[in-house]
Amino acid sequence: MSPRQPDPRSPRPLDRALSLPLLETVYRIASLDLKAEERSAQLTIALREHTTDADAKSRVKCAVSRIWINPPQPAAAMIRWAIDNPEHFPDRRLMHTGALLATVPFVGSVLGHLGSSFALDQTLTVPDLRRRVVARWGQTSTVSEGVGKTITSLRRLGVVEGGGRRPITRCSPLATSPLSAAWLVHAVMLCRHAESLEVREAAGVPELFWADQGMPDPSYPHLELHTEALNRRVWVPV
Repeated sequence: MSPRQPDPRSPRPLDRALSLPLLETVYRIASLDLKAEERSAQLTIALREHTTDADAKSRVKCAVSRIWINPPQPAAAMIRWAIDNPEHFPDRRLMHTGALLATVPFVGSVLGHLGSSFALDQTLTVPDLRRRVVARWGQTSTVSEGVGKTITSLRRLGVVEGGGRRPITRCSPLATSPLSAAWLVHAVMLCRHAESLEVREAAGVPELFWADQGMPDPSYPHLELHTEALNRRVWVPV
């Protein structure tokens, strides 16, 4: 059986490893009340502290803009809510990892593989993980290299440790608030392109192994709780 190709709506895998200071810079620019052209110019200037002048204008700028400044349309409301409500994120690393999950499905695929392996007490190295991801996304140099870039980014965000040929291990779960827990459920649904997610399943999705999930607050404005037949309760995007 030939590998399945990526969803054409999905962005390409990460071609640059990201860091918390870099993502914080992009988030700060996204929160400014500026016109699109002004925000773009400010971002280019700010990114020069983290990368080369050429990448500040092109590759890095394109990658990070997709997360906080120009997210895919389905994720726009969810990303905007995080920009407007930073007080609900007791740990900023959680906010940035959730934004990556929602806007870069490749990252979600990596998180899902890791979470499933951790749940089964399996040991994974980057080469092991790369083989699994290639089976989902196809054998290209961009996909192969993207796995390592993603693990480096997750390590910098305090989600995992290890990498290379060392086993990848999980770090202590990052703290959530009730509203940010609901926001993360929304992130998983966006990553999966899911129209609904059962409440019980949402409490243990592998993509969120890194978050200390409490009870999601149903007052989060972009999800609703619906009750289906046999009292099956599901989250549905608004």
